[in-house]
Amino acid sequence: MDSAYLWAYAIMQVPWAYISERWLGAKWTVTVGTALIAVSSIVYAFNVESVALSIIARALIGVGAAAIWVPVTPVLARWFAPQKKGLAMGITATGGAVGQFLGGALMPILITGPFIIFGLSTIQSGFLWSAIPGIIMTLIIPFFLKNEPEEMGLTSLDTSQEEMDKQSQDEPTFTYILKHSFYPYLLCIVYAGYLGALYYVWTWFAAYLQQEYGIDVRAAGMLWAISSTLPALLSQPLGGYLSDRLGRKRVASGALLLTTLLASTFAIFAAITVPLWITITLVFVFAIFVNMWVVIWPFTNTMFPTKAGAPIGGLMNTAAQLVGASAPIISGYFIDATSSYIPVFLLGALCAFIGFIASLFLKEERVI
Repeated sequence: MDSAYLWAYAIMQVPWAYISERWLGAKWTVTVGTALIAVSSIVYAFNVESVALSIIARALIGVGAAAIWVPVTPVLARWFAPQKKGLAMGITATGGAVGQFLGGALMPILITGPFIIFGLSTIQSGFLWSAIPGIIMTLIIPFFLKNEPEEMGLTSLDTSQEEMDKQSQDEPTFTYILKHSFYPYLLCIVYAGYLGALYYVWTWFAAYLQQEYGIDVRAAGMLWAISSTLPALLSQPLGGYLSDRLGRKRVASGALLLTTLLASTFAIFAAITVPLWITITLVFVFAIFVNMWVVIWPFTNTMFPTKAGAPIGGLMNTAAQLVGASAPIISGYFIDATSSYIPVFLLGALCAFIGFIASLFLKEERVI
């Protein structure tokens, strides 16, 4: 069921990018996607006893979620000057970290307490609660999200719509770029390095805490929520700011190298069973660098034309999310076979290291 969300999220990246840039625009694409998340969460809540319907509903939640981030990245490129793109994306990404923190911290409480709706079970009520933010956001997004500054009488800080129309005949298309440049595929490998490390560690972190330290589900959920999200609130805007100032390639490579070393250290700590506070400290530091994945996204608009940035970002996210979607299944087999989380953490370190090697070949200027 978990992978159904991830697979659908991965597959729909490029289609939503095309829909956003060619037809609906970011405002209505994000609105439709958010509404689909809310509706699918409600369907899931009333059908948790059906495996088939649950998988379908989880997949539809993934389809909706895929319509959020990719359409927004070219919008940020048009609203913010090139030297501010990293910081802008870093600040935007913290919204996801806040949501992940609230969901991770509150859901264990909601599904183990008396917070029921319509007489449903606590598990079902939990998914109804999770639909409420989506319903609220669906109602307010159309009034606040603008596709481009020209809608408010301002000038785009990337390329004005008029200039984009003039250049459309000469700018390389998404298909042309894929045929004549290896850089989109390089971005896929780099981004997959971040998300592979992220999913291999975070998928099992709460379960690891329960098994290794014997803490209950509420405490494990709270520790997971805090350690996986609070560092991101700092590191994502900080990473974006540093990439604007020190260079995007340098920050991206450095974060991946440190992620590799920290994930490897996590595997060592799991082997020798260190005190809980040491594990949590390590995970906080790990979360700071693995959540700097946001620094990769400006490359989609600096190496390529803005109009091609969305589908290239979609391709990059698809490849990375497919790695992420495979992580729960692959790591689950390793855990069953070895009764240990050590191989899982090492796989996360391997993903980060491969991404680090690929990042050394990135460029900070237009490549095609």
